[in-house]
Amino acid sequence: MYMDVNILSSGNIIILSPHPDDEALGCSGTIRRLVKEGSSVDIVYVTNGERLYGEPSDEIARIRIEEAQRASQMLGCRDAIFLGFPDGGLIHHKEDIYQGLKKIIEEKRPEIVLSPSLIDYHQDHLATAEIALELLNTMASFRLAFYEIYETVRFNHLIDISEFVNDKERVIMSYRKSLYDKPEVYVHACLGLNAQRSIFTQKKGYYEAFLIIEKPMDIQKIYDWLCYREGIDLS
Repeated sequence: MYMDVNILSSGNIIILSPHPDDEALGCSGTIRRLVKEGSSVDIVYVTNGERLYGEPSDEIARIRIEEAQRASQMLGCRDAIFLGFPDGGLIHHKEDIYQGLKKIIEEKRPEIVLSPSLIDYHQDHLATAEIALELLNTMASFRLAFYEIYETVRFNHLIDISEFVNDKERVIMSYRKSLYDKPEVYVHACLGLNAQRSIFTQKKGYYEAFLIIEKPMDIQKIYDWLCYREGIDLS
């Protein structure tokens, strides 16, 4: 089950990042690998991250957008797209977000979409994951890969990012304001998790974990699988 795969050797990929920095923390090693292997990657930032310190701030949003644009360039991505929905309030805008992402998917025609997982810690991450699954279930035109940020996930694929660890560290470090001026703490945590995943490969290295959904699927079935309920098969 726990295999190293090329998510795609080439093709169009969309990364859903609820806030500037989520993509760096969760899957930037995989992004670098995908780009090196010939994929065209676009990052969609659902919010501008303006509520970093609680109250909305246009100045914080401006800085975080600049950090995201720089990170996207460092990762070698094609486009950084900002939807500008309210930070901390995505649950109240799910239909509008759905429609906005649907248009992007119809235009970009991705073969796979990466999203935070359905059990991640932040309410905006959960809302993004639910919208991503709804898009898969209605469009059925791509595969969906849930990635880890703040919470680990029961995964079915590991991506070897050992070659790109230094790239991941540099990208996370570039998010200084977004990461409360302590990006080194996030580097330590993220790479620690990536190293821990080597237990499952029995090979020293760094791995990013994904739950990849190949076809439309009921959300409750995914929750049951994540909870290790017996008799649940996602294939």
